[in-house]
Amino acid sequence: MTLDMINTNPLLIVLGVIVTISGIGLGIYWIISLIGKQTKISTRLDQFVAAEPSSEGEAKLRPIVPRQIRGSLFNRTIVSWINKVLEYLGKYAPAKMAADMEHKLTIAGNPGNLHATTFFALRLLALAGGVFLAYLLNRNIEAINLNSLALGLLSILVCWLLPVTWLKGRVRRRQDEIERELPDALDMLSVCASAGLGFDQSLQKISDYWDTDLGHEISHVTEEMKMGISRDAALRNLSNRLDVDNLSRFVAIIIQAEKIGMSYADVLHSQALQMRVLRQLRAREISNKLPGKMIIPIGLFIFPAIIAVILGPAVPVLLNIF
Repeated sequence: MTLDMINTNPLLIVLGVIVTISGIGLGIYWIISLIGKQTKISTRLDQFVAAEPSSEGEAKLRPIVPRQIRGSLFNRTIVSWINKVLEYLGKYAPAKMAADMEHKLTIAGNPGNLHATTFFALRLLALAGGVFLAYLLNRNIEAINLNSLALGLLSILVCWLLPVTWLKGRVRRRQDEIERELPDALDMLSVCASAGLGFDQSLQKISDYWDTDLGHEISHVTEEMKMGISRDAALRNLSNRLDVDNLSRFVAIIIQAEKIGMSYADVLHSQALQMRVLRQLRAREISNKLPGKMIIPIGLFIFPAIIAVILGPAVPVLLNIF
């Protein structure tokens, strides 16, 4: 590659500038971390090796405890640097957007231990990737046309909206799963209440028996009540964390029953019966939507094959006639 080719290719110039800036930044970071590490090492040596005079006037030495290093070298270097970059970028997240993202991540179960700031930083990195892809598509100014501009804008839009779409899908799947598990949980609560257990003990039985998302959330409720939070507040926190309509209605009914002094067993029996009816209606609704969803695959794949099988033998005869 000659010098003229490098001078005429703006992509190589941009990459060279990025590599140079990255190298300088890594060098500065390494020097600062080395200086700080030496200071920490000297402090620890003074703390653990320095002699302390005892009551008898003799020097007493503290044993040097070897430091246990956990995790692989990749996790302690590359992953740690990436997390620092994500934390820095996450500081620029708007407060309202961060609160909404945190709520949706909580409903989704915090996949990958993600939080609002980290998720916003990942969106910024995805947007930067979309901008870079748009630059690659339109780097030749003389050959720019409407198609390349449309593809560039589409790549930016897709990269910006793809994380949000993924998060909404995770939220919807987890809510559907919890809504499917709710009738069985109410049946078990009803059985425990009929056996003479209290509401708190029934929740504890479910959390010990079920290794599902709803079981983990109920376990969270029992842990909150053990920490001193009232039952009403713990149930409201459960409703706010999951944001499932049927669960919110059940929590409201339980709180109202506690206030007016109704029997938990009667309330749980009626709610379990109602949830089973709602699950049947929901399954019927989903089955009724299937014929409309099957029209597109039938029209694209099955119907053309049928037409080809039926009219295929007649094509040579029609060609001979004309």
